[in-house]
Amino acid sequence: MNEAGERMVQHNNKLYQKDDFVRALYNAAGLTVEGVLERLDEAEKQEFFDTMTETGVQLIEGYLGIIPPKDADIAERRQNVQSNWLAAKGKKFTIEMIQDVAEAWDNGAVDVQFIGGKIIISFTQIFGVPKYIESITATIEKIKPAHIGFEFVYRTHSWRDLKAYTWEWAQAKTWAEIKEGNWGEVYRKL
Repeated sequence: MNEAGERMVQHNNKLYQKDDFVRALYNAAGLTVEGVLERLDEAEKQEFFDTMTETGVQLIEGYLGIIPPKDADIAERRQNVQSNWLAAKGKKFTIEMIQDVAEAWDNGAVDVQFIGGKIIISFTQIFGVPKYIESITATIEKIKPAHIGFEFVYRTHSWRDLKAYTWEWAQAKTWAEIKEGNWGEVYRKL
């Protein structure tokens, strides 16, 4: 007997708990209840962007008209859906909208400012160009007014950051890893 059916039998009168008909009836009902509970668990996962399953992501992508980035894993697609959802919710453009969209991708490690007629988006925690830059660019293009430009500011390591490391350590790395990589103690807010 399934778990839900067994629980229903246990809540019944002791005289009926051993009856074959009652047990068969509650077993059938228990299968239905377990199916409903599984669907409810699945629906609950769709409530939040960070727990959405492939089904939920595909549904929202279709609703928002998003073409998923090539070779994107489910986490990247969730971030893309979240940023596009945040962009679609507002009617009037504000810098806070861009901040919300950018934070959806980089978990709050983004600073957005409006300077000299341009939107400046600075990545404050990661080094180098994020791998999802095309998706965030497309989302920002959708929500910003056409006459306002924007640019990204990326962090890279400086020669000063390398003073704490040896030449042997540096030889084992590529130039891109040294310039843009996350390598320990240097990866902190400067």
